[in-house]
Amino acid sequence: MDKFSIASYIVSKYEGKVNPIKLQKLLYYCYVWQLVAGVKLFEACFEAWTHGPVEPDIYHKYKEFGSAHIYVARTNDFTPPPEIDFILDSYAVFSAVELSKTTQFETPWRNNVNNGGSIKDEDLIRYYKEQPFALNFPLAKKRSDAEIYYPPKTAGHYAFTFDMDKDYVPVFQSLQEYLEGVKEAKQQLGKIFFN
Repeated sequence: MDKFSIASYIVSKYEGKVNPIKLQKLLYYCYVWQLVAGVKLFEACFEAWTHGPVEPDIYHKYKEFGSAHIYVARTNDFTPPPEIDFILDSYAVFSAVELSKTTQFETPWRNNVNNGGSIKDEDLIRYYKEQPFALNFPLAKKRSDAEIYYPPKTAGHYAFTFDMDKDYVPVFQSLQEYLEGVKEAKQQLGKIFFN
């Protein structure tokens, strides 16, 4: 397994719903959380670019799509380990903009953006192991065995909690409960903003 097969898998899994920016951020979170989980599944080297972390090789492979959704031939011969699908399912519900903004709230990007340098693995591990989402690892043998799910922090979370004395960390009974809550919240917001 390598970064190109993971990127191709992401594009196939979310066919017609992933542009190059969203692909970069989903790949970034797959990379980050595999490090934190202690199950390094693939190598990558992310750099702190203007709109968040970017893996240059993946950027060059998909840059022709610009801001459009990526459409490529499906790959059916790749089955990722459960950690990859778990991470993707947790983050893919958010837009490219939300994911990009989220990475810009986080220390690894902020500490490197001014020099455009590579973000070191040890910096990623140091920061993300302290985040609530890290408590999901190691994954239960079956996700149904997990007693609690800690959702990822997003830009919306940071905006919601910026003036709180104590960080609010929601918990859910499962990833599915979380995803249903996100879907319901999006529907409610749609009613408010688009009616």
